[in-house]
Amino acid sequence: MANPMVMSNFQQSQAASWTVAPGEARPLEIGPGSRWLRVTEGRLWLTVPGTADEPAQDVWLESGDSVALPAGAQAVLEAWPSAQFQLLVPPDACQRGKSLAQRLSEQLASRLGASSPALHAA
Repeated sequence: MANPMVMSNFQQSQAASWTVAPGEARPLEIGPGSRWLRVTEGRLWLTVPGTADEPAQDVWLESGDSVALPAGAQAVLEAWPSAQFQLLVPPDACQRGKSLAQRLSEQLASRLGASSPALHAA
C-alpha cells in the first residue's frame, strides 16, 4: 500500500493557481509574509488602494509577469478578459537559522519603518 504522506513528483511540481473570470473583481490580502504574484495566463489589472498620503497604484500584468507584494498588502485583481495567477513564497521568506522571535521582531521593525507597502515589479 502506498504511503499517503508521500507525494508524487507530479503533485510536488504543481503550484496552486487561481482563476479570475471575466467581469470578476477579486480582493487579495497578503498575510504576514511577502509573496510574488505571477500571471500564468491572460492579463490582470492589479490595483493597490491608496492612502491619504499616497495615490492608488494600478499595474497591468501579462502572462509571465510577476510583481512582489509585501506582507500586509491589499489589492484588487481584475482580468482582461480572464486570467490565471499564482501566489509564490519568495526564497528569502524561508530564512533559516533565525528564531521565530527574531523573524517577528524584524517584521515588526519593517512595518513600523514603512508608512505603506509598495509594489516591486520583477
